Amino acid sequence: MPELRDAPGYPSVQPQSLDDVRLYIVKRRTQIYLDAAQTAKLDEMAAAERTTRSSLIRQAIDAYIDEHERKTAAWREQWKEAVAATAGIAPYLEDGAEYVEKLRRVGAERLTELEER
Repeated sequence: MPELRDAPGYPSVQPQSLDDVRLYIVKRRTQIYLDAAQTAKLDEMAAAERTTRSSLIRQAIDAYIDEHERKTAAWREQWKEAVAATAGIAPYLEDGAEYVEKLRRVGAERLTELEER
């Protein structure tokens, strides 16, 4: 059974026009495994959009990364808002540095008492 990408009309089979100038970006080769249904659907979509299977996969990856970054930024913003909303919520507590210094001082005094015995 002939592959869809070998059929006339598939973009990679068509000769490129001379006025079609493209900027080529260095890419790294990555191998993935697709089942027959995924491959057939991608080939169908690629033919309809006059592009390649690889191009569609790169577009899908870019969309996934963009969505992930958007969700991460939204989560980070929610976190900042939560911290801001709770900052200073317990003003009766000592400053962190003062509290640690107090604990050290009490510990040192206790150690001195134990050594004197």
